[in-house]
Amino acid sequence: MTSGTRAVNALGDLLRSVSAQARVTDRRSTLAGPALIAAADETARLVRATARRDRPVLATVLPLSTDALVVLVAAVLGDFTLCCLDPAAPAGRRAAVLDALSPDVVLDSHGVHPRPGPEVAGVEPGYVAMSSGSTGGAPKGVLSSWSNIVAFLPHGAAALELDEGAVWGELSHLSYDLAMTNLLIALGAGCDIAVSSALSDRLRPVAFTERTGATHLRLAPRFIDLAVNERRAAGPRSLRVWGSGGDRLPVGGAKRLFDLGVPTLVNTYGTSETIGFASAARVIAGGSLPSAHGTVTIGAGTLGPWRTRIREYPEGALLVIESPHLPTGYLFGGSQDHFPHWAAPHRVETGDVGVRCGQDLFCLGRAGRRVKRSASFIDLDEVDASLAEALGVASFTALTRSGSLVTLLELAKAEPEARLRERVSKVLRPDTVPDTFVAVPQLPRLGNGKLDHAEAQRLAER
Repeated sequence: MTSGTRAVNALGDLLRSVSAQARVTDRRSTLAGPALIAAADETARLVRATARRDRPVLATVLPLSTDALVVLVAAVLGDFTLCCLDPAAPAGRRAAVLDALSPDVVLDSHGVHPRPGPEVAGVEPGYVAMSSGSTGGAPKGVLSSWSNIVAFLPHGAAALELDEGAVWGELSHLSYDLAMTNLLIALGAGCDIAVSSALSDRLRPVAFTERTGATHLRLAPRFIDLAVNERRAAGPRSLRVWGSGGDRLPVGGAKRLFDLGVPTLVNTYGTSETIGFASAARVIAGGSLPSAHGTVTIGAGTLGPWRTRIREYPEGALLVIESPHLPTGYLFGGSQDHFPHWAAPHRVETGDVGVRCGQDLFCLGRAGRRVKRSASFIDLDEVDASLAEALGVASFTALTRSGSLVTLLELAKAEPEARLRERVSKVLRPDTVPDTFVAVPQLPRLGNGKLDHAEAQRLAER
């Protein structure tokens, strides 16, 4: 099919139809909907003229901005395959992704560039979400097609209560799959969108919503304290706050948000392999707060045709997601011997521990951090969750090669170890109390904010 006779996909049709109502803004510029579509069409033309084939694989290296949103819309309208790389990520990480992806074209702040190399054959147009690399593994990509995304949009918009009167605020780079999906939901719903890559906005998310008028913001559980620490006299009036992707949302974190003035909390669950999220629980301030093991519910496990279930495995009771609209596998990397993996054409086994109480599902965190010590098993994630409740700080607990249990504590000011032991002994079994506490000003993190497990393990070994 030539570019002149291209059939625009259903998602492209949708974005064109709602473009008149929406505008996108960052700190430097504002684009009304028609201007956004016009800029996207021009970008799609430049990419197609530069690429070796009509439906290219496109990689972008741009900060979160209106320019990045133009490229996202261009990929949809042009029926390209898109992968977004964060320019703030380590150079080695970006190079490894580009080598694995082998895109036809790279678009960065300097322009549009052809990239010589082998073509990726038979890739359906859509966006490629990269694994976070938190465990130190090689890059692996999951392709979510535009056709599957358009099937998800109405269900995602309904779960998040998005309509033309909403303003979506986004502080996470498009390399994070949930940021990508949420922005597509907002674009498809005709919302205004405000984005920022400024560190000052990420550190003060409530001030960001006040400056931009955002009504919706995804705030991962690990960033809740940033919002709480702003201590505004009047909290946001219509802000929704949520996380996803196996993040445990502690009951204490939800209560702190309600104390801040957040009226509605939507806690979603899903992974890169599911397109967006596959379950969502809406909790209203002042109402009941269903919880299990100190974690807020992720919903009943139903979102349109997506179903989240629990299956028993040797690793424990794990969450499984089923849908006719799931991605079909990894583009590269990703062993099927480990979670998450596709056990059937429309089923992803996520590797997240789950439990059901009545109508509510709960995600209790990742499986695989269970270690055997002194003839008993210890769940290191449970240790860290208990430490977060007892100390109010982030931590990473590791079993070193020497057999020692070492906990890195993110403390601005070190505390005497005897005092720490006294505090944690009230919430931990004696056999799970760490041998050593190490205070660090900040735990090692990746560009997307997730904990860098591999580097944290190396730090614990040292």
